[in-house]
Amino acid sequence: MGGSGMSFHRPTRAVISLAAVRHNTRVIRKRIGKASGVMAIVKADAYGHGMIPVARASLEAGAKWLGVATVDEALAIRKQGIDSPLLILGPTFQADADTLVRNNISVAVGSLKIARALGKAAGKRRTKAKVHIKVDTGMGRFGFWWKELIRLLPEISRIQGITLEGCFTHFAVSDAANPGYTRKQHDRFRKLIEAAAMGGIRFPLIHCANSGAILQHPGTFYDMVRAGVVLYGMLPDKETKLTLPLKPVMTLTTNIIEIRTHPSGRYLSYGCTFRTRRKSRIAILPIGYADGISRKMSNRGEVIIRGCRVPIVGRVCMDQILVDVTDIPGARVGDPVLFWGKQGKNVLKAEEVAEWMETISYDVTCGVSRRVPRVYV
Repeated sequence: MGGSGMSFHRPTRAVISLAAVRHNTRVIRKRIGKASGVMAIVKADAYGHGMIPVARASLEAGAKWLGVATVDEALAIRKQGIDSPLLILGPTFQADADTLVRNNISVAVGSLKIARALGKAAGKRRTKAKVHIKVDTGMGRFGFWWKELIRLLPEISRIQGITLEGCFTHFAVSDAANPGYTRKQHDRFRKLIEAAAMGGIRFPLIHCANSGAILQHPGTFYDMVRAGVVLYGMLPDKETKLTLPLKPVMTLTTNIIEIRTHPSGRYLSYGCTFRTRRKSRIAILPIGYADGISRKMSNRGEVIIRGCRVPIVGRVCMDQILVDVTDIPGARVGDPVLFWGKQGKNVLKAEEVAEWMETISYDVTCGVSRRVPRVYV
């Protein structure tokens, strides 16, 4: 089933394994235990994998919540008839308060203004707005600074029209080998929760574990974990310990569209950054940076053809990439090409591609553009 609305005349496509999504959800559930639930993070079109199909697959496998970044993402899920608990993790505008309440969407709150706007909107509808208090314990981004929040919680709890459904923080380096800063953040968060309880304020849902913490910090699971990149079978950082049998969800492939033979000494592609050193067979691939293959892959990345790794040569173009297949005499037009993922016995991890692109695995899959059809299997 194709998910992009694009034609399939071009062979470039991202194959999405929903079975892998279900598998990853189940192994995460097994790791955290029955006392904790899983929030499947499906923001940014499920990291490029397709928000609605991934949301459905993760819920089928036992995820209890869905997490998104924006109001538009939350509404898109509701419009598909998915009525599971749903949390917007990022900041929202006061003007969206009524829409959020009307659609039964839980909201991360990091300011008194938003809390009051939600309470007012809920009061007009004679209902309650569900909020999760966002605590900044060292990320330095969205949320109440933890020490300030201890003072503000009583005031927040008295706002009419809101229900304190949850409280959470976000770890900055839980994927790193050194656990020091994560422990510091966790200690701050724990002190905040204890201070709230002493003041008679208790949250039904406490959560702080993101992908790195799921893999490396089992003491942070609480009532729920937020499964982001691990849901898609990737590690958040090359230093992160692989403590789960994850399966990659996306496989990006294309096919050779043409092969040309060039003599030694010929320049290839823009900028003349590559010159052949021998008589070379160069395959043209119908994929480029408009599809999400970074120009940083120029003259350094690799793909797999006929079970062999072959180098990308010359600059990555908008719509085409050149690879050297001189050492694969049998290579011909139509041969499958693996950019990342799993194809038969061939595996090329997105984490390795991320190193060539000088980025992280999240960016690799998020960067696959909408003109690449998603094929769900």
